[in-house]
Amino acid sequence: MPKANKKKTKSPVTEQKQWVLIAADDALTEVKEDKQAEPAFVKLRHPKTDQGAMFLFSANSGKVFEVVKYEDDYRSWFIQDTVQQDGSLFMTTPMDPLFLVLPYLIKADQSGMYMTLDQIVMDQDYPQCSKLLECEGISDIKYITDCKGSEDMKAYRYNKQTTLEWLKGKVERTTNVLRENNIQAGSGAKVETFVRSRKDETSKDDYLEYAHGLISDYLSPELSEELYTYLEIKDNFVESKTEREEPPAKKPKLTNGSEPNEDYTKFNSKEKTDKSTAKETAAQKALKKVDKTGMKSISSFFSAKPKSKK
Repeated sequence: MPKANKKKTKSPVTEQKQWVLIAADDALTEVKEDKQAEPAFVKLRHPKTDQGAMFLFSANSGKVFEVVKYEDDYRSWFIQDTVQQDGSLFMTTPMDPLFLVLPYLIKADQSGMYMTLDQIVMDQDYPQCSKLLECEGISDIKYITDCKGSEDMKAYRYNKQTTLEWLKGKVERTTNVLRENNIQAGSGAKVETFVRSRKDETSKDDYLEYAHGLISDYLSPELSEELYTYLEIKDNFVESKTEREEPPAKKPKLTNGSEPNEDYTKFNSKEKTDKSTAKETAAQKALKKVDKTGMKSISSFFSAKPKSKK
């Protein structure tokens, strides 16, 4: 009897229920008394891209962390006796909640009215943005807004000038950290093991520009440009380029529109003098002593033959 063909069955695709995450201890500390106060992963609107991004709120929403995903092709995780096909790695970094509140303040400022924070921080697409109002750093909102009202009932309105000053402080503190850790922030990559001269040291504007780029990862493009102008950063690349460029050669002035004022034939005579005064080799000296009577020049062998008369 012919053998029945056995059909290969594909293994069912199971939903992934575990990931690899690196986080600080204070980000994942649980509160046993209140399960609702446990750490929570929440999707919020990113202040730069205006798109949804993943964030982590610690217990009681005291701190907010940005969740960054690093992934690479052909990578997996060995977890106990299992192999996880998704080899991506998640990492958390602490974040100032004011960066996430700032876009809502700018949007509410279009009305020109003072509003309470629960009226300002509202989003139908990301309703859990209200957790930002429970964060510890939300009290610093006075540095980027104008405030009115009593302690029990306060209303706020966005202030661009104080916001730029607040962001400037962020950039300057980041600049100090870069300097203290000797982070190379100039144009072009440099190896720290090489001895660098004073002329090659990273300037203050290089650090400011680098720090501005780091802070701009959490700002809208419009606010990032305004901050760049407010910091008065000099464009060192343009300045160094103009310094390296040689001045353009002077054009000879023409007399009567035809003749130059300078005599350029002197350069030709100099070249001829140099050639004549050049030292001769021993072979050239020996060739001069040879009797050349009756010898034909080599060019005569390549000239056309005279036609014979008939």
